[in-house]
Amino acid sequence: RIAWPAACRKQEKPARATRKLMKPRYGQEEGQDLVEYALVLPLFFFLVLSIIELSLLFFDYVTVSNAAREGARAGVVVASDVCDAGCVDNLAETAAGRLTTGLLPDRLDVTVRHPDVDIIEVEVRYQAPLLTRMIFEVLGGTGSVEISSTATMVKEG
Repeated sequence: RIAWPAACRKQEKPARATRKLMKPRYGQEEGQDLVEYALVLPLFFFLVLSIIELSLLFFDYVTVSNAAREGARAGVVVASDVCDAGCVDNLAETAAGRLTTGLLPDRLDVTVRHPDVDIIEVEVRYQAPLLTRMIFEVLGGTGSVEISSTATMVKEG
């Protein structure tokens, strides 16, 4: 074959040359996928952990709310001639404590008050630990969220 000089070779049309330049070059983009994963993966993990964290906090809130309500209910259904104020407080605390399964007992505080003679008020406070508490502690936070609920009921009879 004869090698023709560059000036004598047939010139490609501009459209064909442009298409040739725009073709993907698979051999030159080896690290692109890794960089994309490195950018997207932390955001994905943050989103998943946030959903899990909020779900657990909602479960804790529902549990604390039900415990306060049941504690107040247990305190109002007891007849006052059968049980004195200390006994009513004990019943309310016990009823509220029984409904807190799944919560850490050392982070739970149940308070019973009597704002009036016929009214009982039960307050349940819980320091809910966070799954991501290490991140919050590094940023200067406590790593827990206080969840509280108060139930007030009038004594029957």
